[in-house]
Amino acid sequence: MNILFVLAHQDDEVAAATRILLALREGHRVRCVFLTDGAFRVPSSVRNDESQRALKRLGVTDVIFGSFPDGNLPEHANEALAFLESSAGDAGEVCTLAWEGGHQDHDAAHVIALRFAQRRGVRCLEVPLYNGHQSPRSLFRVMHPVGDGWTRRRISLREGLRVIALLPVYRSQRRTWLGLLPESLLNLVILRREYVREADSKRLDTKPHDGLLFYERRFGYPWERFTRAIATMR
Repeated sequence: MNILFVLAHQDDEVAAATRILLALREGHRVRCVFLTDGAFRVPSSVRNDESQRALKRLGVTDVIFGSFPDGNLPEHANEALAFLESSAGDAGEVCTLAWEGGHQDHDAAHVIALRFAQRRGVRCLEVPLYNGHQSPRSLFRVMHPVGDGWTRRRISLREGLRVIALLPVYRSQRRTWLGLLPESLLNLVILRREYVREADSKRLDTKPHDGLLFYERRFGYPWERFTRAIATMR
C-alpha cells in the first residue's frame, strides 16, 4: 500500500517518524508531502535539504515540497489541497499532524489532509507534535495527545533513538528543537510511546481544546482568523 504523509513544515516529519518506520517495516511505500516553504527564518532550500537528509536516514526518498508561505497555510488551504491532489499519487492511507492547536499551519495541514482523504475514500490518521493544552502560557506539550480516541503503541528503544538521532540534522531549527527535546526524549526514549488516532471531520466543528490555543498565545494567530480561512475546506 502507498501511505501518504502530509506535513506542514520541514522537520514535522519527526512527529510521524515512528509511523514511517512502521510503514516501511510492514512493506508499504511512503511518500512525504510538505505543504509550506518553511521559509519563515531561513531559505526553503536549507529546510528542504534538512528534511531530505532526515527522511533518507529513515529510508524515505519519495519527498515532495510545496511552496505555500510558512505561517499562512490556512489562507492558502484551497490551493494547497489542489497541490496535494496533484502530487499525492495513488495513496491508500493518509497520515498527518494532529488537530491540536499547536501551530496554525499544523491544524491547516490536518484539515487539508483529511479533506483529501475523504475525497479519495481512504483512512486518515493523525499524530501529535506539540500543543499548549493545560500548559502555562509560554510552555507546551510535545507528542502528547489532546482529546480522546487515541491508540498508544509502545515503540522499541531503537526506534526512539533513531528518531532522536534525526534532530541534529535540523541545524536551522536548533532553537525550536532545544525546546522540544526534553519531552521528545521522555516520550521516545524513556516512555517509548507513540500516539495515533483516526482523524474525524466532526472534531473540526470546535477548537482542538478549551482556552487559548498555543498559536493564539504564542504566534498571535486568532482562532477566528483560522476558522474564516479554512471555512471552505469543511
